[in-house]
Amino acid sequence: MGIQQVMITPCKSEQELLERFGCYGFEKQFTFYDVIGDSNWQIDIDQGVIHFDEDITFSIQLLGSFSLSSETWLWSWNNEASQLPTPVIEQALSLKHYGEENNIDLFTVGQFVATEADLYKIGAIAAGMFDTNGFYLADFGQGIALVTVKRDHIDHNTRNQTQICETFSEFIANFDVNHYQALKYYLIAKDYQIEPSDLTDHSTLVAIKGQERIVAQFDQQSRLISLNG
Repeated sequence: MGIQQVMITPCKSEQELLERFGCYGFEKQFTFYDVIGDSNWQIDIDQGVIHFDEDITFSIQLLGSFSLSSETWLWSWNNEASQLPTPVIEQALSLKHYGEENNIDLFTVGQFVATEADLYKIGAIAAGMFDTNGFYLADFGQGIALVTVKRDHIDHNTRNQTQICETFSEFIANFDVNHYQALKYYLIAKDYQIEPSDLTDHSTLVAIKGQERIVAQFDQQSRLISLNG
């Protein structure tokens, strides 16, 4: 359940977290939805699992829920009324602890006004931080439960360079991030090596893994100009 150790220093804001982990978590959704398709879901919170139709099961961690009526987000660790079993909220508790250590309100304020877009942000960050198979928004009518999902035998490393580039382009179209930083950490999470000269020069990023090579160009505001793999 531990947080991925892909950073030298802790993130001090939700923006840094999104740039550090978001695209890696976002990518996982493509493989996850290839598995579940448009299956119906059912959660067994006591067992800590989610079933899709009759033959697909993932273990889950319940991060929290979004109320459609009040438009508020409630972290699972703050949901005393539901008496949730501790094993199913371990990731939420880890995020709370991380937020307390690094002064990140997103993880420490138990309930706050939110939008559905915030669910995707929290889900992508958590999926990247905990290296899960993705996250799922379970709409139960009155609200939406946000869970991370995990099962064996799902390979997230089969995406080719073209798919990696397409994933990143879609990520920055949906999230407001520093393009250079987000791409750098995404590729590091994908086991690419960033050429040392590019760690200070933010106009070009070159990443290499074996025979694969990805090259990106950025403008003076670190916005992506070109991405080739």
